[in-house]
Amino acid sequence: MTMNQLDRQITEAVEAFTSNDLAYSDNALVVIDPVAATATLLDPDEDADTDAMIDADPAHDYVAVMDLVEADPQEPGRWIPCAEAIADLCADYQG
Repeated sequence: MTMNQLDRQITEAVEAFTSNDLAYSDNALVVIDPVAATATLLDPDEDADTDAMIDADPAHDYVAVMDLVEADPQEPGRWIPCAEAIADLCADYQG
């Protein structure tokens, strides 16, 4: 896995949230597969068995999408991906 690939995947998942944040709850999660270096967006409010899935799935990491966004300085009230938070998260996977 390359950090650029994982960074891109996480950023794309966060951008999916920020581009249509009204479609998702603030409880949305970024699901990371560290082996495949993929990341997807999951909204627990829309997936009834999320807690059971997380407990049964130690191969993936789950990160709150709200930990990976920041306020848009150009558009108050709008979220944008936080490059620093995403880079810090990716650094956890460097090995």
